[in-house]
Amino acid sequence: MKVERRLAEVLKPVTPRMEFVTELRSKLDEEMVKRAKVKKVQTGLLVAGGLVSLAVMVVTIIRSLAKWPEFIKSISKNLPKQRKRQQVASI
Repeated sequence: MKVERRLAEVLKPVTPRMEFVTELRSKLDEEMVKRAKVKKVQTGLLVAGGLVSLAVMVVTIIRSLAKWPEFIKSISKNLPKQRKRQQVASI
């Protein structure tokens, strides 16, 4: 409490000039507009990056599914050969 009273005695409030207040307000408004634009650009880049990664993922899945029948055929071709080898070895 003593510190507060002492500060109130020593520090007297000053009313700023209207020119200063107007200039400061306009600078702050300009800065807020700049930050809003930067935030919009960042959000746009983030959305675009997400869409590109989604498209790459979809293309990758489609390509893997398109190769799936070939993969099954290659496995089925190798299975009979392995069975014959096992039968020959067991004789």
